Amino acid sequence: MEPTYLNGEVVLIKQTGFDYDGAIYAVDWDGQTYIKKVYREEDGLRLVSLNKHYADKFAPYDENPRIIGKIVGNFMPLEV
Repeated sequence: MEPTYLNGEVVLIKQTGFDYDGAIYAVDWDGQTYIKKVYREEDGLRLVSLNKHYADKFAPYDENPRIIGKIVGNFMPLEV
């Protein structure tokens, strides 16, 4: 299965905070930025991979995961 977002693509992020479970967000956590489906749970965020080759992750609230915003689009820049 192909990944939804390819290396080198630009994603468009709307700074919404958290809207609803299952939307695709950019999340800053543990020194990395992730693009994942996000689900709120009692003690953290479940980060569900869009690419089946990567495992899902769990970001506990006490490790301060930060939702940057919701992904609203993407494109591959043209080379000039």
